Amino acid sequence: MAARGAMVPRATATTRRVAPGRLLSRLEVADECFRDTTRPADSMNIAQLSLDNIQEYGEYVALWFDDRSITNVEQYHHSSKLARMLQTHGVAPGDRVIVMMLNSPDVMAAFTATWKLGAVIIPVTPMWTAREVRYLMEDSHASMVLTSPELAARLVEAAEGIETIREILVIGPTETPGVTEIADEIDSAEPYTPMFAPAPDDMAMLLYTSGTTGDPKGVILSHENLVASIDMVHRNLAGIKDVRTVSSLPLSHIYGVLVMNMGFRLGTRIRILRAWDTQAVFEAIQELQVNRLSVVPTMLTYMLNFPDRDRYDVSSLTNVGSGGAPIPEAVRVEFERVFDCTVKQGYGLSETAAALSGYRPDEPYRVGSVGRPLPGIDACVLDNENRPLAPGESGEICARGPQTMRGYLNKQQATREAIIDGWLHTGDIGHIDADGYIYITDRKKDLIIKGAENISPKEIEEGIYAHPAISEAAVFGVADERFGEDLVAAVVLRHGASATETELQSHLSGYVTKFKIPARVVFLDELPKNNTGKIQKRSLRDQFADLLRNPAGRLGEPGASNPRQVGSSDDRQN
Repeated sequence: MAARGAMVPRATATTRRVAPGRLLSRLEVADECFRDTTRPADSMNIAQLSLDNIQEYGEYVALWFDDRSITNVEQYHHSSKLARMLQTHGVAPGDRVIVMMLNSPDVMAAFTATWKLGAVIIPVTPMWTAREVRYLMEDSHASMVLTSPELAARLVEAAEGIETIREILVIGPTETPGVTEIADEIDSAEPYTPMFAPAPDDMAMLLYTSGTTGDPKGVILSHENLVASIDMVHRNLAGIKDVRTVSSLPLSHIYGVLVMNMGFRLGTRIRILRAWDTQAVFEAIQELQVNRLSVVPTMLTYMLNFPDRDRYDVSSLTNVGSGGAPIPEAVRVEFERVFDCTVKQGYGLSETAAALSGYRPDEPYRVGSVGRPLPGIDACVLDNENRPLAPGESGEICARGPQTMRGYLNKQQATREAIIDGWLHTGDIGHIDADGYIYITDRKKDLIIKGAENISPKEIEEGIYAHPAISEAAVFGVADERFGEDLVAAVVLRHGASATETELQSHLSGYVTKFKIPARVVFLDELPKNNTGKIQKRSLRDQFADLLRNPAGRLGEPGASNPRQVGSSDDRQN
């Protein structure tokens, strides 16, 4: 094995370089378009995926962004020039590089460039405030920041007085003082050709994820974790070809990183959106004849409720994969009916490099299930005493496999609590049936304890979604003098629809017992969401904490409140 810190020698071109008729004349990469045959597989750098993609598929248009089309060779060329520029500015193996940008080819290039150098990428959601980013900078000991002009001032504010931050690099013109513009440097740089050969447990990515309490936790993912995740998903999707998709999943989120890396493995053609834009998604599906989408459930709701959806030809769409949160069955069924496609959900966490369970392409969907464990992953259900439970019994979903994180940075106690005897405790409540299919019913933190009884919000939400007037719904618990905690439902109505609190409570009586019917229904213009579109129940709990203790503050009519969106992140992928 190459020693840690070593650069991989150029490979000998003994196999085909590109598909017939494809040329690499723009890029002098003939010798590096192959994985080095002298390097053991377990030392693979995750950046090697981009070179393997060129070898496997030849040169093809891989990306569309704004009015540009970009081939896979051109994108790798750009990544190599960015790597050279980062090296010139002092980035070395093991250094930690913060990347905070809206989705773009530059963000994708930043991943490849950072990994080629053996450095660690820290992707940060553009929604984070300067205070949140400052905590991350201090905790991670990052040395370099890469960003775009519109975010430069916030990062300068965040980095003030932090000695470990050597430089803030900006791709594009900016008048922000204290930063370095690098677009011209990238254009004139010589491509950086070596590929760092990591040890399997070398850190590749540090991904910060927030919980309900405390500071964000830095999830340590190694090259081995990321490579294993891609291999597992690829094996599960055996036979998938000619993938055309549109991606607005943020590349600061593990789900977006998984889709990006799988794009290399599958030879995917992708329209990149800076952020979710429902009309732009419909336009891309029609223009590029998109056949597969990776989404969170909220995006399905946006598409269903888009008033001009019938103007677009989306007949090419055949498969939708949903993650990030449980998908309401009513939404899944309606989406399949309206768009004549298949919708299945998968499951993963930041702590599992986004990979835990899913469906094979030809596998029938089981209502409520997130599929079976991916190849190479073991899963079980444990009780509060870490004892295994029988099929069908409810407890905490736990998993183990080579994709499991190395731990949380600077948080040894949290790591010990999350990984016990080799099993990652996901914090998700559910069960596994006799055939191995996983069912997630709730997050531990979302369970509502009313009068000493544990209540799952999911079953109540499913009932609410069955009402024809409902677009979005979230059920959560707030303090109550009688029961200790009682239920509140926050809902968003479909455009032009109407409903009342009493009507919805009566509707729910056909789905759950009276004890589980929410004491109050709050009608909102929108639900607070994170950058992936996942509903943030913590924000709702905070906003309506005194709702049942303060009768004057009770809300039960449409339009009564509209909480502002929050930028916190909870990176579970089910």
